[in-house]
Amino acid sequence: MSTVSSRYWSLFCALLLGVPLSVRAAEAVRVVPTVPSPLASASELIERQFSPLEAFQLQGKLAASGLKDPFHIDLAGERLLVRPPDGPGADARYGLLVFINSAKKAALDPQWINVLDAHHVVFVSPDNAGDDARMLDRRVPLALHAYEYARKTYNVDPERVYVAGRDGGARVAQRLALSYPDVFTGAIVNVGGSELGTGIPAPAPELLRHLRTRSTLVLATSRHDQPAFSEQQRLLRSLRTYCIGNSHEFDNGHTVAGHAGITSAYLSDYLDAFEAPRKPDTEGQARCEQAFQRDATAAMANIRRLEAANHHEDALKALADFDHAYGRLLLEEEVAAAKRLNPGFFGAPPTSASGAASAESH
Repeated sequence: MSTVSSRYWSLFCALLLGVPLSVRAAEAVRVVPTVPSPLASASELIERQFSPLEAFQLQGKLAASGLKDPFHIDLAGERLLVRPPDGPGADARYGLLVFINSAKKAALDPQWINVLDAHHVVFVSPDNAGDDARMLDRRVPLALHAYEYARKTYNVDPERVYVAGRDGGARVAQRLALSYPDVFTGAIVNVGGSELGTGIPAPAPELLRHLRTRSTLVLATSRHDQPAFSEQQRLLRSLRTYCIGNSHEFDNGHTVAGHAGITSAYLSDYLDAFEAPRKPDTEGQARCEQAFQRDATAAMANIRRLEAANHHEDALKALADFDHAYGRLLLEEEVAAAKRLNPGFFGAPPTSASGAASAESH
């Protein structure tokens, strides 16, 4: 029997016996990540996951304690579940989906395999990054190490790097998408979400530019999933405030309370949304960014007014809100305000002559 005939005979037998064709594809395997991601270093995590004033305080505490990298993970003890598709796309490159599971052990839904193959997407998911694991100690760093493994192993298209998760893993996916938009170009968020500028600090200007120009967020929380659906609506409004317009809301058909999973059909729709050409509204984007800049400037002016009126506590509270909403975007102005309102924040306050004399007398 010829090779071609043998191939068709195998296909016929599979169909006759009711064997899913996806079983002929590559199996998912567990591997040990060997190269740590520089994006998961303490300095990167602190810079991206905390507001500027929070980051300064945390760095001070780490320096005082002598800890160099509290987020270090010994990769020799970790495992990644990895499955490449049957082959790369026409450009010889792969897409990548980093998935954060809710359970301790990573898993790949068998129904996803044909969709991942059709889109030429590598699947990678870390073990021991479930909902019982801490966000910054394990879940975020492990996802970044998983990305680094796939990036070094496969010819990954940097414009097709996506992140998603199950249950609490979807919240990790959102945080990664908003804090590492120079890495992840798409995210699936189907369990609510945290507002940008409050729950998640606003990123640095260059990262915000990435969010505005190359990121796509799929928001797919069911209306029946409360309070997560209301959280999603607040997240969407916060994205619009920051002029991040390329987000898509999906009605996933879930009709009962609780979080909906991602079916293969919806996964295909979500990947299509990531890969669809963007339709920029240049004029509308410019208006939005100008209004955003005015809001940031007005917020800083309000802090100065409160300070001038000697409303010290109110000014400090307004500064804390500003820190999350605009801190990295207007960093010089924020640091100057913090030094005025709390002279000891960035170092020991100066000792007065009388104070020095009193100290010496004791």
